[in-house]
Amino acid sequence: MELPEPFPGFPEPPAEPAGPAVRRPVRCALCGRPLTGAESRRTGLGPACDAKLHPAGPDIRTRRHEVDQDPLPGT
Repeated sequence: MELPEPFPGFPEPPAEPAGPAVRRPVRCALCGRPLTGAESRRTGLGPACDAKLHPAGPDIRTRRHEVDQDPLPGT
């Protein structure tokens, strides 16, 4: 079976891509380095730049402070 001749005046259909789709490079919005991780590509920031903009909060379970307390009466 032969392929039909294209109609005169109509453009030819685009050629199919030869291989798998190539991911376009995504760069960090702060420093411009290429991002490779899925989370980094989604947020647009690398892990180091994300830590600079959104520092981790203090861990309240390890924060301790000493309290001056008067001795209990009768001891």
